Amino acid sequence: MNDRMMKAVLYDRYGGPDVLYVGRVPRPEPAPGEVLVKVRAFSVNSGELAARAGRLRLFTGRKFPQRVGLDFTGEVTALGAGATRFAVGDRIWGVLGRTSGFGSAAEYVTVPAERVGRVPDGLDLVDAAALPVATTAVTALRDKAGLRPGERLLVRGAAGGVGNAAVQLGRAYGAEVTALARAANVDFVRGLGAHRALDHRTVRPADLGRFDVVLDTAGPTCGPSGAC
Repeated sequence: MNDRMMKAVLYDRYGGPDVLYVGRVPRPEPAPGEVLVKVRAFSVNSGELAARAGRLRLFTGRKFPQRVGLDFTGEVTALGAGATRFAVGDRIWGVLGRTSGFGSAAEYVTVPAERVGRVPDGLDLVDAAALPVATTAVTALRDKAGLRPGERLLVRGAAGGVGNAAVQLGRAYGAEVTALARAANVDFVRGLGAHRALDHRTVRPADLGRFDVVLDTAGPTCGPSGAC
């Protein structure tokens, strides 16, 4: 077996999960500042679903085969020059950057060292692979909005990957959390800790009063009249 090649998930045309297959691609080598990771698990998020459906062609291009996967966990197997923050064998998690594109659904991946972190002891790597998407909520609520205890937080799309993390983080930060989701997900969102969990189709955010921070993960929604 050629050890310069590896298995990866690919697709040759846009579509649903049925277009995916396992093929062979060159195994990457870490550039300066990068780490080579033996991938143990990866998660699937909405960005790559949109890419596979053909909705991100300006970003992904039209050349096939294309690859999938952004978030991942694994162990460091090699270090590029200057990548001194980690050691071979470290358990890490990370997210591929915009310039590198998709590709974490593979045996190995290279990634800049600043885009990965150590997985906490005791956390299974498969479970940990689902957590990088939550960093969007951390960045939004803690770093950008500066959410403080006692403030009112509204989360739209509260049952999604970012939204459900935002509900839990909002509670952890001491905020009063109102969550909007589909009716089928209201109980789920309430169980995450939302003080109020409401069906987004039965309320208008403007009727809920003033909020200190609003995190909208759902985008614009049109009403019966067609006005958004």
